[in-house]
Amino acid sequence: MALLIPLVLVTGLVRLATWVLISRGVTRVHPWASWPAAAGAGLAAVLLFASVTQFVEPQRSGLVAIVPEFVPFPDLVVTATGIAEIALAVGLVVPRTRRWAAWGAVLLLVAMFPANIVAAAGVDNPAAPSTPLLPRAMMQIVFIASGIVAALPAHRLTVHRAERSAA
Repeated sequence: MALLIPLVLVTGLVRLATWVLISRGVTRVHPWASWPAAAGAGLAAVLLFASVTQFVEPQRSGLVAIVPEFVPFPDLVVTATGIAEIALAVGLVVPRTRRWAAWGAVLLLVAMFPANIVAAAGVDNPAAPSTPLLPRAMMQIVFIASGIVAALPAHRLTVHRAERSAA
């Protein structure tokens, strides 16, 4: 649940900061002046915070414990997931790669959902996350929705807004 904080905070701060800077004539921030760009930044923050747990004990052991049994090499999967989260976070803050990284993040979140089911069922590891399934699923839906928003073409939204202002 704590990961909702960076999502909301960073998304809101990016929107606010770009609005303030653009109103002061700073044009270099235009690539960030959209909801898709802000959602991408917020999701990047979530992925960076989450990636830390893939490499730091005791959280790492807890994550290895919730990897479903049908997935081979759980240690390697947790490491690969952490690396993927970092790479996707970087991709989300680069305007040219944001859309691809957003779809990659959505796919990663969907692929990791079985681990949420295992965690909700409970495992014999004190470091394993133990949030009930419904709150975990709702949080995952919010992250997936943020990824979908980040994948939207920001230029269409910006152009449309500019056309309305000119009319």
